[in-house]
Amino acid sequence: MRPSILTLRNHRATRGQHPGLLLQRYACGPTTEQEGSAEKREVLLSAIAASSDPQVRSLYASAYERWIRSLESSHVSTTLQTEGRVIVGLGSESILETGIRLHHTYGLPLLPGSALKGLTSHYCATVLGAQEDRYKQNAEFHKLIFGAMDDSGCVTFHDAWLTPDSHEPLRIDVMTPHHPDWTDGKKAPSDFDSPIPIPFLSVAGKFYIKVQWNGPNCEHSSAWTQRAMEILKLALADWGIGGKTSSGYGRLVDPAIVSTPVKSHATKSVTSSRAIPKAGDRVTAKLLAERTKSKGGWKAKHSTSDLEGPIQNSNDVPSECQVGDELALIVALANEKEIAFRFPTAADEARAAKMKKPSDKQDRGRRR
Repeated sequence: MRPSILTLRNHRATRGQHPGLLLQRYACGPTTEQEGSAEKREVLLSAIAASSDPQVRSLYASAYERWIRSLESSHVSTTLQTEGRVIVGLGSESILETGIRLHHTYGLPLLPGSALKGLTSHYCATVLGAQEDRYKQNAEFHKLIFGAMDDSGCVTFHDAWLTPDSHEPLRIDVMTPHHPDWTDGKKAPSDFDSPIPIPFLSVAGKFYIKVQWNGPNCEHSSAWTQRAMEILKLALADWGIGGKTSSGYGRLVDPAIVSTPVKSHATKSVTSSRAIPKAGDRVTAKLLAERTKSKGGWKAKHSTSDLEGPIQNSNDVPSECQVGDELALIVALANEKEIAFRFPTAADEARAAKMKKPSDKQDRGRRR
């Protein structure tokens, strides 16, 4: 008899204190959507999330303090807080098909230094490089900070550790692909496709981030280290790190921005005053120069709400369209933080016409 999904090896699985062990060692059996049980996946994810609170784990707090004391003086550090959720390692191998990057020893979320460096390097070359050539890939400033194939950079990006005061850092989240066969390139999307909710773990909390000068001693080393940190903070706030950044995940900002009551109330009042469209509404939006990171599709801006988001079926946008053009689009989803569009296809127009056309029964009623 085939074992059921997420068969827990023993009762300790729901009382563990190491999320990594719960995820990788305390579950066995098939875990795909076709063979699995959403309820049992939820049980395991809840147990993992409950075991991740570092406030009750003195061992991690001691290790964190020891790590802080071991840092050398020639560095620049800061503490940043997630603005929403972060998910690093979503595509890594996992029995749940949705992975997450955890510290191997302590099982808590970690932002790898290699990911921080890669994000900062790409942001520097793309954004700052557009303003000044010396920041472009393999140019003078970029090569000094990040290095090149034949030379290492002068700044080291360390792993970012979760701070011990981050309460319940692992949170259960859900993504719901509506057209999986279309995503896999098997067939065109339709209203007969079945959405498949997929639970996964994301992270909320504060991270201690550090960059360190690792080049020859010089009078400008401190300034360059500080500059590297500035670019990293810009990249984390603007682009975000990890997966699903186009949906608003991955942003880290100064904790004061997230926790200040005055700013949050002000932001809420401004947001609520905007006219947020509803899914299915037809709106006018302007094509943006920035493309989506995953497939290079179009992005557009809805001027009334000031929200920007991807056009999900960018392949249907006419090839003659250019940046700055205003198009009539269908809102696929919208809330106070994000929006997504669809370009109207022939099927959309036919469906809209059918909805406007009165039925025969209604028409007979009016003739009477």
